[in-house]
Order: sequence, then C-alpha cells, then structure tokens
Amino acid sequence: MSSAGSELATIVSALIGAVVAMRRTRRAQRTITKLDALALRKPINNAPVAVLGGLLGALTYRQFGFSLEMFAFGLMIAMCIEQSIIDYATHRLPRGVTFRAVIVGGPLLALAAINHDDNGRIGVMFASFIVTLVLFAMLSALSKGGIGGGDVRLAPVLAMFLGWLGSSHVYLGLGSGFILGGVVATGMLITRRASTSTRIAFGPFLCIGAVIAVFAQ
Repeated sequence: MSSAGSELATIVSALIGAVVAMRRTRRAQRTITKLDALALRKPINNAPVAVLGGLLGALTYRQFGFSLEMFAFGLMIAMCIEQSIIDYATHRLPRGVTFRAVIVGGPLLALAAINHDDNGRIGVMFASFIVTLVLFAMLSALSKGGIGGGDVRLAPVLAMFLGWLGSSHVYLGLGSGFILGGVVATGMLITRRASTSTRIAFGPFLCIGAVIAVFAQ
C-alpha cells in the first residue's frame, strides 16, 4: 500500500475506533443503570473516550494492518473500554460482555493463526486461557473476594488474546495489571482516599495492562 493509502487507512481506523468507543460507552451507561441506578450520577463524557478509541483504532491498524487479527484485537480493546467503565462504576464485570469477546475473538484469532501457517499460536492461546483461569480462581479463593468472579472470567479471556502474540505478552499484560492496581491502591491508602476494606475495581487495571501488552514490541 502506498504511503498516502496507509495514512488514509490509519485515519479511517481512528474514526472507526472513535465511533466504536462511543457506542461501547453508551452501552456501558445502559448497563450501569440496570445494575445500579445510583452508580451513574451524571452522563459519561464521550469526548475523551472517543479520543482514546480513535488513538487505539489507529494503533491497532498500524500494528496489524488490515487483517483478521486487527478485527480480533479491536474487539478486545472495545470490550476493555466497556468493561472498564462498568467495573469502575459498579464493581461488576457482566459475563455477557466478556463472553461475546471470547466467542467472536477466539475463532478470529484461530483463523488468523491458520492463515499465517502458525497453528502453534492456537495452542498457546488455549494454554494461556486455562492456566490463567486456574490461577485467578485460586487467587479469588485465597483473597476471599478481593478478586471477584468477574475478574476470574475476564483475565483468562485477556490472556487468550495475548497468548496469540506470545506467552511473554501474557506475562507483561497480567503483570502490568497487577502492578498498576497495586500502585493505585497503595496511593489511595497513603492519601487516605481508601482503607484496607475499600473495594477497588481491578478490571480496568487488567484491561490497561492487556492493551499495553498488545502494542509492546
């Protein structure tokens, strides 16, 4: 593709990313209202979410080109935006949002692996999902609710996507999520904005870590 064509495709991807982000934001607002009408005290400002979606849309195209994996990781990012908004407001991660991502994203990535003649990626995806599911189930039991059921469902799905890129991306994504969550929680404790009993949404940190890992070289 020519330089001009590539730039145009990047702009189109950014616009699509912005539109998808705004749609996911509206869906998140409706879900929040259903889960907890008091959680959404005022409408979410779509502008920053649209800017973020546009940036991530452009980066996704730059990273993967026009391909099956571009659509798959675009789906993952859209899911992360929606779940982060919901979890921040309600401390819940609706299973339907997570399951839709894995049901569509999994086959897309499997087809992409076959298209690249690299079936080993499918095995890494599956192993990443299973190992992460077991690990988070154990952490949930040990933390006595500190890591909720929504996190137990979300983390393996993120690991599946990252597993397509390689096991190192799984470590980076999940590890970054834990580090970010720990830093924010510590900061809130130090500034007395939270206590040891305060519930802190962990899903957004997992999502941020996963998105960072997608674009890590």
